[in-house]
Amino acid sequence: MIRFLVTGDLHLKGANPRNRVGSYKQAAIDKLREVFEMAKAYGCEAIIQPGDVWDSPEVANGVLLEYMAVMKESPCPIIACSGNHDVYGYNLESLERASLHILELLVPKLSVNKGMGYRVTDKPYVDITMQPYEGKVDVDGWGYAYEWPENKRQTDYSDITHIHVVHGMLLDHKPPFDKFTLLEDVKTNADIVITGHDHTGYGIYRRADGVTFINPGALLRSAASISEIERPIQVALIEIRGKGDYDVNLHNIMCARPGNEVLDRSKIEADQKRAYAMESFAALIQSDAGEKVLIDINSIVEQVAASEKYEPAVVANALERIAAERANL
Repeated sequence: MIRFLVTGDLHLKGANPRNRVGSYKQAAIDKLREVFEMAKAYGCEAIIQPGDVWDSPEVANGVLLEYMAVMKESPCPIIACSGNHDVYGYNLESLERASLHILELLVPKLSVNKGMGYRVTDKPYVDITMQPYEGKVDVDGWGYAYEWPENKRQTDYSDITHIHVVHGMLLDHKPPFDKFTLLEDVKTNADIVITGHDHTGYGIYRRADGVTFINPGALLRSAASISEIERPIQVALIEIRGKGDYDVNLHNIMCARPGNEVLDRSKIEADQKRAYAMESFAALIQSDAGEKVLIDINSIVEQVAASEKYEPAVVANALERIAAERANL
């Protein structure tokens, strides 16, 4: 049997996200160390990471060196696929001057975008291929079937388990944006497809044709959305016995604190209240026919605010926006 541990996006950074409570960096270090301990306990051949190792393509030297020291603690190779946050302007060619490439040079066990073939004595054959993020990913479902370079002989997968890693927006539902691929529709030539990009994740999806898809979700919480607060922080363990004979299971990260303890929604809720108040202003300053009322707008704002008992900060925000729009006329 051969084992691999799979994480989601990491988004390593030094500073706290806007709505994060407590130290994001320390939480990242603690979780990485727990992942390494788990990989050691299960005797994993490698840790597979599907992209967005960093939250930004350029990281301060101090932050990079601190995470570098932690990454060197890994008991096995880390096979990473670069994501959209790891490169400049979604340009894959810029990876050579990005912080992820520097991290790869400093951490011998880290390999980026190279994939790997495992031919371990007395263990099943496994081949891992990579599709880093680039503009074509998710355009008409592109990126989930490995395309062989012209100068490389195509591998015969008749007795080899093929794992394909993609930093793509593979989902189990239709989102309110255009660039995505649905699990039920995606075309692939792999046995197992591992994806990142979507932070919520879909866990493990076993399709009727025998293909297994994996996205355990990002290793850290950042945005204070309800789904981000409620989701578990987990990794996936792949155990392969032979071609078509494998198990995949999710394991919770035990050091992860509950979402409502590390994410603060008060700022988001305050922004929503301000947006609602502004919409109310817009409705109240129109006539019954829906036409603009030609009187002093500042007076209207102040009068409505007084009658509806809006907070002074909301009124000030509205007047500032009005003044800014007038300056642009």
